[in-house]
Amino acid sequence: MAYTIINAKRIINGEGLDIHEGYLVLKDGLIEKVADMDDGEVKSLFAQEDTEIIIEDEMTIVPGMLDIHTHGAMGVDFIDVDEEKLKIVGQRYLKEGVTGFCTSTMVLVREKEKELLKKFGSLPQITAPRWLGVHLEGPHMNEKYHAMMDPRYLRKPSVEELLENVELTNHRLLMITMAPELEGAKEFIEACVQNKVAVMLAHSNATSKQTAEALTWGASGFTHLYNAMSQHTHRNPGMVTAALLDENTFKELIVDGYHIDEDVIKLTYKILGKEQIILVTDAMPGKGLGDGEYEFGKLPCVIKDNKAFEKASGRIAGSTLGMNDAMRNIMKFTGCSVSDAVVMACVNPAKLLKLDKKLGSLSKGKAADFVLVDDDLNVFATFIDANCVYRKSDE
Repeated sequence: MAYTIINAKRIINGEGLDIHEGYLVLKDGLIEKVADMDDGEVKSLFAQEDTEIIIEDEMTIVPGMLDIHTHGAMGVDFIDVDEEKLKIVGQRYLKEGVTGFCTSTMVLVREKEKELLKKFGSLPQITAPRWLGVHLEGPHMNEKYHAMMDPRYLRKPSVEELLENVELTNHRLLMITMAPELEGAKEFIEACVQNKVAVMLAHSNATSKQTAEALTWGASGFTHLYNAMSQHTHRNPGMVTAALLDENTFKELIVDGYHIDEDVIKLTYKILGKEQIILVTDAMPGKGLGDGEYEFGKLPCVIKDNKAFEKASGRIAGSTLGMNDAMRNIMKFTGCSVSDAVVMACVNPAKLLKLDKKLGSLSKGKAADFVLVDDDLNVFATFIDANCVYRKSDE
């Protein structure tokens, strides 16, 4: 098959390569090469009759962003899904540069949860953007930190239930959020590791020591760090303390300036650096629809000035954040580079889910999933398998 060569103002591949004025070479839906303007091998391809040349000399190319923690958008809640609803949400995500996402759930009564997971297991593969799999947020949570989750349906970890969920989802269960202080947590986490399910810690009242022990059992990191977990205090260090001390796992951050204060984001980045942070949206179903009243997990919620909260209690109810917004914000709050933001939005989530051999960066042999953005990270086009699946000018 013929080569496609895109000439861009800048190409950031996510693996340390940041080229000003360069070429992205594609073949058979894969990345063939990222090269500068003087690359002789690329220049030789220009002479081939079937080579397609695309000039995007005002654009920057970055890898496709991966949102591994999101509950929906455009009025769709992922606790009620079908193929068409996933496609509706996907069209919104493409506009913010997302080429892959996980469907995050809310806590449900067990029978309803089983029905939902069976639905996920029977869905066809969605590819624009890629539906990566299921993130089960709960139900193994500490009641003190249930947040938006219905406390009536919280329960202890069960290996038997885990194995049933893996089968129900047709092995599409990729990640679980849980509290490690619950009875049976050790056996549960070890079973997750054996079944290639990433365990993230949150909705927890664990002490720092309890949390550190859970990391030795195989937990992969922390869901929405600081939110819905025991805090870093000087006499009773909690889960946050353990997360900041740990150097080997991933920590999700919701960088909207609302879930976490800007100064705390700046300090967190200073402590953890780009290698440990994963940017997520934790988006709620009203995302993309503007101010108004919406349901999230069957609870009435309100969006006002891009902030979402539960109508009855006033507690935060997810976000309306886009992934390109998250990248833009962390650059603003911390002073990090766009290359650093790419690591947090693209590379790290792929590593967490063990998808990094195919996704997350632009290097030879990986899927040609990438985004054209301007200097302010506004998305102008999104590509998956080298095919343009969204272009702003077509709207």
